Amino acid sequence: MRSKYAGLKAMLARYGEVAVAFSGGVDSTFLLHAACFALGPARVHALHARTPLLAGEESERVRATAQALGCPLTILEVDPFSWPIFVANPPDRCYHCKRKLYRSFLQARDSSRLPLLDGTNLDDLQEVRPGLAALAELGVLIPLAAAGLTKREIRLLSRELGLATWNACSASCLATRIPAGEPISREKIFLVARCEALLTALGFAGVRVRLSGQEAIVAVLRPDLERIVKNDVISVIREGFARLGAGRVRIDPQGRPPVPA
Repeated sequence: MRSKYAGLKAMLARYGEVAVAFSGGVDSTFLLHAACFALGPARVHALHARTPLLAGEESERVRATAQALGCPLTILEVDPFSWPIFVANPPDRCYHCKRKLYRSFLQARDSSRLPLLDGTNLDDLQEVRPGLAALAELGVLIPLAAAGLTKREIRLLSRELGLATWNACSASCLATRIPAGEPISREKIFLVARCEALLTALGFAGVRVRLSGQEAIVAVLRPDLERIVKNDVISVIREGFARLGAGRVRIDPQGRPPVPA
């Protein structure tokens, strides 16, 4: 694992100067930190897209991280609802979104002449991710995967480096909560965001609320499954979701994998 990390830093050093697509998640935070260490923060340009599809506090966390590292940060305001292909929500929506978003990054300040890096890791390459094709087409580099680093190794190294994200729950854009083929609207995304905020306020971390017709399907971390089905808890959730405008509530019995310790 440490040999892979050393190889990653050597790879980054050879680039000379880079731009990093920075979401603020586990992988992109680790990549940004490694790039700043290998090149010096002045030669690392963090690029972040602020959209309605991410929780509002994400952009503030991104800003604080870049400031702590001392690297320049550019925040782009992106409105995916202006993209007809996004609203239509076809099965390959992620490909179209990634292509549009990363083209914006490539056109941003300083980045058009610099290698653009993404935090894709080795495990991601084994999953069905349409967005990876867009990265390849645009020439976006994925050094974590190239160094052979897995999700688990990135978390372990992040812990050793003292990064606050080492045990953060994985995040994904809110559009993933809408089934493919069902049009995406601001109202649906806003509903999902408020429902997930309600669950977070009740003490559930890493939640997902998927909308399917008139049903809201709640997925919590597996260690929380026993608590969420208790009568007093599920009653509060159902009442809260009803006030927000959600339909029936169903708990996903499989839950979500717990965050690695």
